[in-house]
Amino acid sequence: MNGDDFDPSGLTALVVDENHYERGISLDQLRSMGFRRVIGAANTAEGWEALRKSNPNIVLVEWFHGNGGDGLDFVRRVRNGDAPNRAVSMFMLTARGTQADVEVARLAGVDGYLRKPISALALQQRVQRVIAHPQPFVVTASYVGPCRRRRRPDLNYLGPRRRLDDASEQNLTPDETEADLKAQLARARVAALEVHARDLTAGDSTAARHVFKAAQDLIEVAEQIGDANLAFGAREMTRYLQAQGATLRLDPEVVRTHVAALHQLAHLPHALGDERQAVAQGLKRMVDKKLRQLASDAA
Repeated sequence: MNGDDFDPSGLTALVVDENHYERGISLDQLRSMGFRRVIGAANTAEGWEALRKSNPNIVLVEWFHGNGGDGLDFVRRVRNGDAPNRAVSMFMLTARGTQADVEVARLAGVDGYLRKPISALALQQRVQRVIAHPQPFVVTASYVGPCRRRRRPDLNYLGPRRRLDDASEQNLTPDETEADLKAQLARARVAALEVHARDLTAGDSTAARHVFKAAQDLIEVAEQIGDANLAFGAREMTRYLQAQGATLRLDPEVVRTHVAALHQLAHLPHALGDERQAVAQGLKRMVDKKLRQLASDAA
């Protein structure tokens, strides 16, 4: 498909951006590209409703924080939730542009990252590329989204490293190999914790014990590999579980929210030290708040 053949006249696009002016610009650009229908949403709640009703072919979402929601959380909700099409093409719109920001967005599951201000030509080129040549969609315990490898994989190759340009195992340095193994080990423990938390219900003592044991296993592994933030976050989960016990006070959604944050910690690069620490401290604040509520109810 070349530029002249690109015809989105049968497609629908959704723009989620809290800035009315910039949202309008994006909508106008999509109309000029020929999209049959374009929909604007001022916050993530409106965006989710539009997503469920219209099932768009492409979504542009601003990386915003505040009362209107969170753009990254919206992407994660689409990829991991009950959206009509979790594989819908999604672009992150933002004025942020550090490599760390790009990596966080990619880990959330976006197809592309667009820096503002965006020219109509640049937007068309990126949208056209994704629609004409979509990446395979990946669903694993650690990642849901478009395949992040830019070369088509050899589907007949069953080895552990699938990129054609990957360094061979013998060319990896000991530090690279060790770091990769540590990351895999931490993610495996988080995945095990996710499995136990998925079916947790209030008052189910057996399930609560399984979750507690999985959290302890994660703490042990995090300490072994020297991941202080992951260990801290997992300890906060055990603190909440111990305080609530296997009783009706135990809120499974709090546990699952906690697990989702641990999942994020296990996949955020260690170079993003400030962001990883912020996630861990956020878990502590959540547990403190829940335990204060418990003490207040008991008083």
